[in-house]
Amino acid sequence: MTSANQNAAEIRTLSLAEAHTLFAIYEAMVETARTRDWDRLTEIERQAANLRDMAITRPSSPPKAEDMEELATLLTQIQRLDHEIRSLVEPAREQARQQLAVEVKGRAVREAYGSLEAPGG
Repeated sequence: MTSANQNAAEIRTLSLAEAHTLFAIYEAMVETARTRDWDRLTEIERQAANLRDMAITRPSSPPKAEDMEELATLLTQIQRLDHEIRSLVEPAREQARQQLAVEVKGRAVREAYGSLEAPGG
């Protein structure tokens, strides 16, 4: 689905009030990502996911014509915020992945050689 088609699909499912709420949640996510509070970021992301899921599963009617431009603007801003969040999260995710790989390798070495005692010990 192209970005324009995806925006149109989201516009059909989000009310203007929900779009404003989602935008505020994404702003909070950016601020939280900037402080590197990953646990809090996860909590806030769940709020965004719950709002999106609720909007998708409830019966919806097309938004008012006069709301379409504002909805499109909000969704574009949300996409921009999402991109910023990803740019903040990805380096931390990669660092965590590398740390985990080192830990796993260290554990494997300890398991393989840890039971060997030094000669004369």
